[in-house]
Amino acid sequence: MTGRPVVLLVVGSPGRGSHTAAAVDAAAGLLAPMGAEPLVWDLAVRPLPVVDPSCHGRPELYADPLAREFVPLVARADALLLASPTYHGACSGALKNALDHVDTPRLRGKPVALLAHGENLTAVQVCDGLRTVVRAMKGIAVPEQLVTVPGDFERLPDGRRLLSGAAARGRLGAVCRSLLTAARRCAAEDAVGAGTGHGTVT
Repeated sequence: MTGRPVVLLVVGSPGRGSHTAAAVDAAAGLLAPMGAEPLVWDLAVRPLPVVDPSCHGRPELYADPLAREFVPLVARADALLLASPTYHGACSGALKNALDHVDTPRLRGKPVALLAHGENLTAVQVCDGLRTVVRAMKGIAVPEQLVTVPGDFERLPDGRRLLSGAAARGRLGAVCRSLLTAARRCAAEDAVGAGTGHGTVT
């Protein structure tokens, strides 16, 4: 990593204008002043095709240009933030499908932050499930996470949602700081490993 850490924020809701998208917008707004380069991929706006196992590890084989673009963007990112609504106690199929496009080496050793939204705080199940997925992909889920509920948001005059709850925004700030701290630490360890000829074991 040179300069500003690149953070890929993935909006896992298939619905436009979702609570999840509003939470990610807030996260991107916090990350930039902290010195990151936030890149948002909204699956409602840029949906991916159903994963094709024959293209695993070779995204260039997809006919869909978005599928060809997404995996290299994951590889480019220094850290990720995954956000999802609660669908039957788990993350959305849209987000799981997006992660299924990614072969393990693209995520290996990268810090990942987790956000979930639901009608109540049982949405924490989404973060629990995503931790398992991130671990299976050899990523590093940071300890801090955010679970939002409808009361954390307000409607703006133009109809957009805004994450306005002070407690939720405070927790989100802690998540973003933790993610960037982890990204910078990983970059420093990689630099030391490159200089000594020894890689970092993760």
